[in-house]
Amino acid sequence: MENKEKFKNLIGKAQVVDIPTKELFDVLSSKVLFEARWGFSKANLSEEEYKSIIENKAKPALEKLKKQEEVLPTIECKAIYGFFPCESEGNRLIVFDSNNKTVPFDFPRQKQSPNLCITDFIQKNSDSKAIIPFFAVTLGNKIIEEEKKLFEENSYYNYHLLHGLGAEMADCGAQCIHKRIRDEFFQYFSEKENTGGCRYSFGYPSCPDLACQLKLFELLGPSRIGLSLTESYQMVPELSVSGFIIFNKRAKYFSI
Repeated sequence: MENKEKFKNLIGKAQVVDIPTKELFDVLSSKVLFEARWGFSKANLSEEEYKSIIENKAKPALEKLKKQEEVLPTIECKAIYGFFPCESEGNRLIVFDSNNKTVPFDFPRQKQSPNLCITDFIQKNSDSKAIIPFFAVTLGNKIIEEEKKLFEENSYYNYHLLHGLGAEMADCGAQCIHKRIRDEFFQYFSEKENTGGCRYSFGYPSCPDLACQLKLFELLGPSRIGLSLTESYQMVPELSVSGFIIFNKRAKYFSI
């Protein structure tokens, strides 16, 4: 009971944190970076040929970037997150801000079986509304400026490497804040309830309406970490990730 009382003091209050670059590298998946971001895929190569490319090109490129004095200071990962009370009514998620004002999110439901909707995973706690964390993470502008500099110098290969690393590091930032949110949340609730949680971002298959970014910004106020939205709801700076987490063991990714 004491823990839950402490947790109530966090409700509706967006917190800003810095995520050290070392933490980002600690969760970095070199396989995803090499294959998805940098394009070092196996394709029709033999195992030996693929291994040679990874060992002689991909790994040395990553190690070089880690040591470049021009690169590391450009990675300034900041995050903002908050826990908000919520309840669901059909396909609508109703979130309550710090002033108890309602912020509604409407989600689509699958037309095919099993007819899932994100709101199906919202479950009340035993003595209160459900809690949903929202977050936003950004690497900031410095790395974008360094990319621009490389591009203008016609250093396209180095530009490609840095941009790919930045995109993956932004995702690493989302992983890091997800872990922080999960650990903080379950300090105040029974460990037997603990679940990794499912992280969703607007614009993806189960919550495709990117305009919902406006409401996320309304709840969190990400301008505090230098984030803004374009008219088409894209985040600026580009290397940024936002979304929400549902702590329910049944929660999963699905397409509409």
